[in-house]
Amino acid sequence: MYYSGTEKKMEDASNSKCYSTNWGISFLCDCKKQTKELRIHKGIARSISARGVQILSDHQICQQKKVAMQLTIPSLTNGTPQKIIRIIGHSIVTIMKEGKFMTEIEFQQFEEDGKKELERNLHQRFEQQFFADAA
Repeated sequence: MYYSGTEKKMEDASNSKCYSTNWGISFLCDCKKQTKELRIHKGIARSISARGVQILSDHQICQQKKVAMQLTIPSLTNGTPQKIIRIIGHSIVTIMKEGKFMTEIEFQQFEEDGKKELERNLHQRFEQQFFADAA
């Protein structure tokens, strides 16, 4: 998580591992101004775990707001379609990074089997490959 403007590895009380990614993510946040329409924003999921994500985008997400997200997980094999996971989360904190906004979001609800799909993809992509390289 982020504390005092410095980056720390995002981990939670259950020791959920966090992985560095550059996956596409679209989001709609509950921080609408009265004079502006709600619109879908695009960003990059830079760091992700089964419990949360850090999104880098041009849009500043207000703290403590509900965020609807659509995470695009790239395929591991050619010819296989990308996985789309729909998630509702809660924004924790936003800081400036790389001239953009980095927002930490805690996952609260997944559509259908989204949580299992995310966990399976993280395991296949990061843990299985790591152990295969070490063998």
